[in-house]
Amino acid sequence: MPRGFSDDLEKKPLTWDYVTGVLGNFVHYYKPHIRLFYLSVGCSLANAGLTTLMPLLVYAAFEKYLPARNYPMIWTVVGAMFALMVLIALAMYVSIRYGHTLGVRMEADMRNDLFSHLQKLSFSYFDRSKTGHLMSRITNDLTMIAELAHHGPEDILSSLLLLAGGFGVMLYLNPLLTLVTMIPFPFVLFWAFLFQGKMRSGFRAARREVAEINSQVENSIQGIREVKAFTNESVEIGKFRHVNSCYRLVREKIFLTLALFHSGIMFFIQGYSLLFIGVGIILVCYGRATIVEVMTFFMYSKYITMPLFRLVEFAEQFHMGLSAYERFYEVLQETPEVADSPSARTPEAPFEGKIELENVSFSYSGTDDVLRNISLRIEPGKTIALVGESGAGKTTLAALIPRFYDVTGGSLRIDGVDVRDYALAGLRKNIGIVQQSPFLFDTTIRDNILFGRVDATEEELVQAAKDANIHDFIQSLPDGFDALTGEHGVRLSGGQKQRISIARVFLKNPSILIFDEATSSLDNQSEALVQESMERLCRNRTTLIIAHRLSTVKNADYIYCLRASRLIEHGTHEELLAKNGYYKSLYEMHTF
Repeated sequence: MPRGFSDDLEKKPLTWDYVTGVLGNFVHYYKPHIRLFYLSVGCSLANAGLTTLMPLLVYAAFEKYLPARNYPMIWTVVGAMFALMVLIALAMYVSIRYGHTLGVRMEADMRNDLFSHLQKLSFSYFDRSKTGHLMSRITNDLTMIAELAHHGPEDILSSLLLLAGGFGVMLYLNPLLTLVTMIPFPFVLFWAFLFQGKMRSGFRAARREVAEINSQVENSIQGIREVKAFTNESVEIGKFRHVNSCYRLVREKIFLTLALFHSGIMFFIQGYSLLFIGVGIILVCYGRATIVEVMTFFMYSKYITMPLFRLVEFAEQFHMGLSAYERFYEVLQETPEVADSPSARTPEAPFEGKIELENVSFSYSGTDDVLRNISLRIEPGKTIALVGESGAGKTTLAALIPRFYDVTGGSLRIDGVDVRDYALAGLRKNIGIVQQSPFLFDTTIRDNILFGRVDATEEELVQAAKDANIHDFIQSLPDGFDALTGEHGVRLSGGQKQRISIARVFLKNPSILIFDEATSSLDNQSEALVQESMERLCRNRTTLIIAHRLSTVKNADYIYCLRASRLIEHGTHEELLAKNGYYKSLYEMHTF
């Protein structure tokens, strides 16, 4: 299983230190919205406090003023009760409205932090992570956390205030009746404690299964053309039914736990009511309580059981939110494997473009080398080509130059400086990459080209499109530059997408260019247009070309041949053919 999504959390015990550590990180999201927090919790507490006064007014009316036939005071009590009702309604309105606003704003802050952190992580993290799992964390999980952020403090504090206020007044009115009716509470707490671990593990398992469903749906939708082309709809349906069934089984297990938990709590709470009524009747018979006291206690019993129910619901919500926050927190704890060093410097001027690799080795896993002791040099402004069989390490070598990955052995220098000594932003600003399958965002052609430099002028945008041989096509569209490309550029051909990606690099205007199989999947006409735009882009820039079609690299200034992770030949096209070695066999294979 990928390290980014391990089951370590499942094995982590719910210790006090662990909970306080996670909650400590959680609490800092309240700070930017502390006024909303105080307003929401304050109104919730006011609601609870005012609610506990209502039975006292009823007690005063029936115990003091009604026997004395003090009607003015009775009507005063009624008016006070009405005023309390209005204040309670207003407090509830403010608590609900601004409490949910608090939760939504905290959710937005967490989502911003998570997305920003994902942007900082290295390619290696995404290599081992599923997009569907990340989507689940940034959407479903954070919504669950927002509910906990809003309801958690309010439910705990208001419930405790109701319990304390209710029991305080009840002790004042009749201590004996109060103490007897508190007997079921230790049993309620014990029963709740029994189910904490099961609820936590169950909700965590449910979050994982939701992520699997998201991942399966994403894969099927993105690959819908392959699914239909191979008539594998039934296979995809079967896969989805499997993950959906796993989610159903996990949810059913959760509901079994919740059913036992809630039914047990309900039994003890109903037992509380039965005990209260029975004890009240006995005490009235023996003259240790009055009817009015029992009636008042009966009203307060509602304010005892209601916060108990809220605390029970909070226990469920707490474990749902905690399992979601642990998944969110897990991603935030990931550190970029490629990051700026404390002494990293930003290039003061564009690179000259001299690239040197000295005994460079690299491994994705830490054991099997993808590159072994590679040494080569690219002079400024020169074009070199990397050729070799699939899996030889050409793309990996190119990915080391902008530090998408760090070398595991040797050194890689640009203009005499190790790439690890450059700030990542400054390094990558000077390097332009055109891939075999360029990624286009689901937006307009304009936005996709401007991704190369978002502050470019309209004139620069148009010139970049012309330089990339895509301007005439754009002008032929009804919406021109504002035409939508569709998801992954689905509305465009491969050649059109490639030329848009080249226009993007024209705007970036880097010192170093990397073309990774930029023409390998194009037809002859599209390849000619792309090749022409590439040649225009390469002028006066250091260029690295990776290609299978050796006819596209024979004009390179120098050619390096990789085989089985090693550099085995290098020279000009003519020199390599004259060697009658590996390069010549590749050339003949792809030419004839």
